[in-house]
Amino acid sequence: MWETVTVKKSEDSTSINQYMRLACVLCVVLGVGFAIVSSVALASTSSQETQSQPTQPPQKTAVKYPQLPEGSGKETLIKDCSKCHSPTNVVANGQTREGWEETTLKMVGLGAAGSDEDFTEIVDYLVKNFPPSVVKTNMNKATASEIESQLGFSTKQAEDIVAYREKSGSFKTAEDIKRVPQMDAKEVDARRNRMTFQ
Repeated sequence: MWETVTVKKSEDSTSINQYMRLACVLCVVLGVGFAIVSSVALASTSSQETQSQPTQPPQKTAVKYPQLPEGSGKETLIKDCSKCHSPTNVVANGQTREGWEETTLKMVGLGAAGSDEDFTEIVDYLVKNFPPSVVKTNMNKATASEIESQLGFSTKQAEDIVAYREKSGSFKTAEDIKRVPQMDAKEVDARRNRMTFQ
């Protein structure tokens, strides 16, 4: 069906090959040139669109973990620690520098990821903002604001604890607090050693 056509090699075929190569080079150059011109045109169009729209001031985002004080190390703490647990667990567990270093080493052993600089920044932040505390919070007498400030529960959690206590009666153990609707048992356990039930 298909016939084989033989072409004589001559001077004409050599010049045809040269012309074809030149044509290919021109196509590539023109293609690249077209791509550059298209990119520039698109960029100038989008630049004009952004210039014609009034600029809006950046919107403030809600402060993450408001119970954690602002300061150097807060964002690193949130970034590195929130992968495994709530960063607010530190609020109820004040420690000395040695205690925080030991806790940090334990977390690294459990798989916490970060650089040495990150962990140093976190420990410095924790030492400054969460020193050891000997005061325990009486969960049967504390107000919602005391529970929030002393134990680091969110405002809603603290209010829920007080509302549940008023409805159901005094707490006997930390297990009773875990029964508060939508209460995270891990957060209660993290604060257990700072609670009393008198």
